[in-house]
Amino acid sequence: MKDTQQLIQGILSKDKSAFDTLFKSYYGKLVFIANSILYDKQLSEEVVQDVFVKLWETAPNLTIETSLGAYLAKMTHNRCIDYLRANERRIKTVSIEDREIQAKLHELGNLSFEDELFSDSLEIALKQTMERLPPQCKQIFILNRFDGYSPKEISEQLHISVSTVKTQITRALQKLRDALSPK
Repeated sequence: MKDTQQLIQGILSKDKSAFDTLFKSYYGKLVFIANSILYDKQLSEEVVQDVFVKLWETAPNLTIETSLGAYLAKMTHNRCIDYLRANERRIKTVSIEDREIQAKLHELGNLSFEDELFSDSLEIALKQTMERLPPQCKQIFILNRFDGYSPKEISEQLHISVSTVKTQITRALQKLRDALSPK
């Protein structure tokens, strides 16, 4: 990956290879951010693509005063809010388990919002915890929380009961909560 300063200079000069590098480096993280606001994977991907289009269109006039990751996270956040306002949609109610995990993530390191989103240690902790989940539990959790499938859709896809799906999601959330709680 290019040096961050070179990457920013490439973006400002509308260098396509810099945009490709930027896209590959941040697309997944930005979709995750958008999906945590919109709760719709396809819509989240569209919003992130809009962010990159806007970045391309306005590149020569950009002033990036924070880190590149923080700048993109803020653009994505703002675009999601704009979408919700324009479509008069309400943000879905977040479950108690999700709120607890979000609170734990926020507590870790007492980082700023943007720094927290791209914190390497947090990302590593989450990945390690996800890898330790039993295979079926992990698959169900990813389908539900990251891919946006409902428990009913997952049960049909995996040929298991809806209650099994819900139990596996609850177990995954508990393991994440336990792993992220202070010892």
